[in-house]
Amino acid sequence: MLTHVRAIYRRELSSYFDSPLAYIVVPVFLTLVGGFSLFFQDLLGGGIATMRPVFFWSSIFMLLLTPAVTMRLFAEEHRTGSIELLVTLPVSESAIVLGKFLAAFTLVSVAIVLTLTYPLTLAMLSNIDMGPVFGGYIGLFALGAAFTAIGTAASVGTRNQIIAFLVALGISTLPFASGFALSQVPAGLLPMVQFLSFETHFNNLSRGVIDSRDLLFYASIVGLFLHIAVFGLERRRLS
Repeated sequence: MLTHVRAIYRRELSSYFDSPLAYIVVPVFLTLVGGFSLFFQDLLGGGIATMRPVFFWSSIFMLLLTPAVTMRLFAEEHRTGSIELLVTLPVSESAIVLGKFLAAFTLVSVAIVLTLTYPLTLAMLSNIDMGPVFGGYIGLFALGAAFTAIGTAASVGTRNQIIAFLVALGISTLPFASGFALSQVPAGLLPMVQFLSFETHFNNLSRGVIDSRDLLFYASIVGLFLHIAVFGLERRRLS
């Protein structure tokens, strides 16, 4: 299985860099994060060395970056008809889904890694607490993995990339945005909504609190949506 996963991963990753996609979505993401962090919240002129604005805007714009990366994973295969060939190959659905997921997550990770210029700059200009920086980046990778898994599952279900983008965006936004509306949630539902909120778990990590419960939450989301993607692909093969 590992051989198949590696082959699909390499094929999918090379397709990102053989097309304009990687050279558009990553610079756009970095431009948006930089613009909002530097000019709207004055990251370097605020008097306090903190990565909170970068983490906040990175998490917001990952809602757009990740569906843009994942929308083509299976939707393009559906559109061109190559999905028919793919599902008839002696490769398990799990290997196909995992290979494509890892390729998309690699591109998302590249975008996240390129934001390291911000903590490096802040470290040169002043003293910065590296605990929240380390936790924040763990949170970004975990959040990115969850968004990527959701986008992978959304792409399996349609042949239209725009629909795959919108479905992934909608599913990702709801549990993320709920964290900003906790004050409006009835007291009886608050513990459940808070637990299911992506923003709540991300906020914990970005404060430098590395709690295994937050990591397990994101791992569960990834596992759930990859399982949904595998199930959708199995249905395709049997139909």
